[in-house]
Amino acid sequence: MAGSPLVQVVEPRFKAYVVCPHCRRKQPFVKEKQHWRTVKAPHLRHPVLLRVRMIYAKCRTPTCPHKSFALPIPGIERYQRATRSLVSEAVAGVVQDNSTLERVAQRLSRSFNTTGSKSALDRWKHRLASEHDFLEILKQLEFSGALSIDEYMPRRGGRYEQIAGDALQVRILYIEPVPWFYGRGVTEKFLRKLDQWGIRPYCVTFDLWTTYPKVVRKVWPHVSLQYDHFHVMQRLWQYLKNALIQFRKSLKGDRWTFHREELWEMKWGLLKHMDRWTDKEHLLIPEMIDIYKGTPVEKVLLFKEEVWSIFNLSKTKTEALAKRDALTQEYWWRNSWHLQKCMDLLMSSKFNLMLTYLEDPHVPRSGHSESLINVWRQMEVVRRGFKSHQGRLNHLKLFQITHYLKKRI
Repeated sequence: MAGSPLVQVVEPRFKAYVVCPHCRRKQPFVKEKQHWRTVKAPHLRHPVLLRVRMIYAKCRTPTCPHKSFALPIPGIERYQRATRSLVSEAVAGVVQDNSTLERVAQRLSRSFNTTGSKSALDRWKHRLASEHDFLEILKQLEFSGALSIDEYMPRRGGRYEQIAGDALQVRILYIEPVPWFYGRGVTEKFLRKLDQWGIRPYCVTFDLWTTYPKVVRKVWPHVSLQYDHFHVMQRLWQYLKNALIQFRKSLKGDRWTFHREELWEMKWGLLKHMDRWTDKEHLLIPEMIDIYKGTPVEKVLLFKEEVWSIFNLSKTKTEALAKRDALTQEYWWRNSWHLQKCMDLLMSSKFNLMLTYLEDPHVPRSGHSESLINVWRQMEVVRRGFKSHQGRLNHLKLFQITHYLKKRI
């Protein structure tokens, strides 16, 4: 901050009647005392300091525990050394722009001709977050009814946290840490807290963790259940990728060097659907099918197309079950351990909950929980993780207000 700051005097107007913030009683104004306070204010051209005259009025209610109270001054918070506009601008840079405290402090000095330390910025953020309640924010978010639940490991956390999101609007609703013993009762407690807050979904999507269906049914007996499509494909594609890698490792010797490099380069292209191939992949993969005919490469390609047909081309659940049963009767995949594991998943009792979206068009196939976790991790990376769970919740409150509700802090 260059140059000597300009000093502006701010004096509040006297009112005939005032309201005590403690007993809420309206009474005639009687002055008790006064003092002057220096407050920083943002300015685009030169530094500015406000000399604020703080006036205290007497409370004439005998039962009130406070004998006096400060008259409110618009734009200036009590005990703060900065105006409300400066605090809102600084916190918006931390939350909306996902910037670090150091960069926001530099921005205040460069653009608004004032200063703000990292500790001051952090206090401002937590103070603003304490003014809002999660229950009120969730009411304003207007939950769509499609709930997604998942767990993730936060940076600097040391233990898992559960995350709840809106599957249709793709919004983070709430985050809660789990105790060191992560059991069934922990998830049930998390869901019951959401239920108490008025989150009563018509469908819930989750990953392939076995305990989720039982716990969700215990809290919401009549909801539709859907295994998240992303996690289902992630499990299947993991086996398919490992089948390609195992075959590549079996190609030993100098004569197979080119084929090993080719398989490594095209391993992700082989797992994509043909409609998503690039021009290069449209040229190379058909040639690879002829070269690797009768090998695990050909079987992975065929199995991948069958899986795509089951989940993406089926119009009804009956059709998807028929395609699964037809694939079960074939024999070309049986001599591959990785393809057998894929079939074990498709033949398990979980398969019915993978197809709920075909029975009810209102049920989303994916809960987008991984997308929400990635959004949250971007905020964690900037600040190398949050120091405490309360710090995560405070940041989440301000993030919901600014990004989802589109309101100024």
